[in-house]
Amino acid sequence: MHIANKTKHSLVLVVCIIIGLLSALYLVAERYNVEKVQNHIENIIDYDAVLRANAFEKRSQQEAFDALKDAGITAFAIYDRTLEKANDAGEIKLLHSQDMVNVHVNSGVIKPGAVYVATVPGKEGYYKEIREDLYHRISKDKVKELNTSIGPVLELQGASAENYATMNLGISKIQAMEVANYGFNVIVRPTNYRNVTLDDIKLLFKRLDGVPHVTGIIFAGKEVVGAPNYLDETLEEMNKLHIPLIGIEAVNQLQYEPQLGFLEMATKKDYSVGRVYTIAKDELRKIAPEEAAQRFYISDIERNIRYNLFPIYEVGQNNDTVLQTTINYVKSATTKLAAKGYEFGSASIYPAYTPNPLLVVLTMVGSIALFVYVGQMLVCMRKHTQLVLFFTLSLVSIVGFILTSGTLIAQVWALSAAVMAPVGAMIILMEEWRRYDGARPVGAWKATALAVFYLLFGALFAAIGGMYIAALLGNTKFFMEFAIFRGVKLTFVLPIILVAIAYLQRFPLWKGRMLNSPAEAKRFVVEFLTTDIKMYVFFVAAALGIVGFIFVGRSGHTAGVPVPTFEIMLRRFLENTLYARPREKEFLIGHPALMLAIFAFLRKWPMVIHFVLTLGGVIGIASMVETFCHIRTPVFMSIMRGYDGLLLGAAVGIVTIIGVRMLIYISQWFMNREVRHE
Repeated sequence: MHIANKTKHSLVLVVCIIIGLLSALYLVAERYNVEKVQNHIENIIDYDAVLRANAFEKRSQQEAFDALKDAGITAFAIYDRTLEKANDAGEIKLLHSQDMVNVHVNSGVIKPGAVYVATVPGKEGYYKEIREDLYHRISKDKVKELNTSIGPVLELQGASAENYATMNLGISKIQAMEVANYGFNVIVRPTNYRNVTLDDIKLLFKRLDGVPHVTGIIFAGKEVVGAPNYLDETLEEMNKLHIPLIGIEAVNQLQYEPQLGFLEMATKKDYSVGRVYTIAKDELRKIAPEEAAQRFYISDIERNIRYNLFPIYEVGQNNDTVLQTTINYVKSATTKLAAKGYEFGSASIYPAYTPNPLLVVLTMVGSIALFVYVGQMLVCMRKHTQLVLFFTLSLVSIVGFILTSGTLIAQVWALSAAVMAPVGAMIILMEEWRRYDGARPVGAWKATALAVFYLLFGALFAAIGGMYIAALLGNTKFFMEFAIFRGVKLTFVLPIILVAIAYLQRFPLWKGRMLNSPAEAKRFVVEFLTTDIKMYVFFVAAALGIVGFIFVGRSGHTAGVPVPTFEIMLRRFLENTLYARPREKEFLIGHPALMLAIFAFLRKWPMVIHFVLTLGGVIGIASMVETFCHIRTPVFMSIMRGYDGLLLGAAVGIVTIIGVRMLIYISQWFMNREVRHE
């Protein structure tokens, strides 16, 4: 049986693909309804950092707070107090032994090398909190309270003054109430205790009990409070006070910064947690305020970020103060987000959403049917064989889905859909092109119209794979990136390889022959491996290798190849102009290449040109489907990204076809002119 003869597929496969698609569309609509209401964003800034920055401003503290609120800041982050911070804020006096020489101590003496903490009149509440914190951090045995002529004084021994000054103590309830009284929400950032005890945990949440508008807890450091032995107790206290758990997005913008105990906590909350984005201070120094604002904007609309922790610039920009520079970029980000329909205040937390398992199974069966349907286009199968393979894979997958969490099985068939949908779209197009094989060249304008039509048809068929992926992996675990799609690179490479095979099976590219049988394939391998190679082929191969490295390296969750400045500028323009920035590989490479491939075939251009353009066309179609593999991106944005890319790609494709036609006419004119001169 030859592939060149149009393969016969089982109608059962088509029916299952359609049922799977209907199920997927229902789940995608349900997912959209879950995602669209998650539109509240908490804009946060460091409270102590604001106070320090405002110390160098002419405006009052209240005026600074009003300006921050007007810019979109809704919450202040408060961290563990340190003796150094408390001393700088005038809440306590941090003294050394030499500072105590004129102080009279009842029943004791001043000890050389010791560190002393004294009260400040009117700030006794801070002193009491710090005393309590010190008892929990370094135990009562190492903290001695003295009665002196200047009031009660804490004596600390056993460590250097610098170590004591910078040691994390605990969250201050007085400071938290201060923030709330200014009309801001409170985000707490506590650090874990060494050899943490239940009393330590109770102290933290006793401080937070009664504080209004505590809208999140972002643990600071490498551990969550309570790790490793008291995670349940910490979660219980958080749930009592209805304080959301927030994870810190990793620097590479993929999943979370490692914190001992965080993943366990998130699992116990069924992944219903918040996700905060910030920019490291070292990185902030390198970028302009406009770029910083853009990064927060893109993070929120594309990665389910609902907590923005805005760092303060260390140096003012554009002749503005440090605080005003910060206010400006916060306001810029807020304005862009508001234009997208986002609101500001207590952040939205994704619910513990899991789609209906029956509908997931139906979608999975649809993906299996698609796999067999496209597979029989590449490998000859009788209808009986197709059905046996389909039912076997379905049975094994359904049993595996029921007996396990289902995540791995769902990912396998999501990956299959990401590969097979674009490959199937391209093979169907090839079958259509063969209808014009042997006919006279189609008129240029009709060929252009058909190029647009076939591009749209191929994109719609490939979109089936996108819907399957969005439905199969559409749950909170993937929304919040506790699980991520695996195999992104394969979704770019495999479609090109499979389409190349399908092309050679259907068109006489290799020495005028089609590789449409096992014998022909074997003959091709032998001839290919024993072909004499010219020197220029090595240069062509090297060039293709570089292109492939850039193509694969720039794809997926991480960027292995730097993005040039001009492309960043183009991206920023598209991000600010369109609903969703389409991918350059789609509208600048893939879609125009596919249109040009169709035009080339209909106009009877050389087969090798058609082959190369066809492989280029796979890039755009595959990229459209791969977009849906980024589950953290809201599904409507993924749909609009593909839609915008398709419109731009069609426009660029038409312009490209017209440009190529003009070049052909010009070259023909010069050739005719040379002939006449001869």
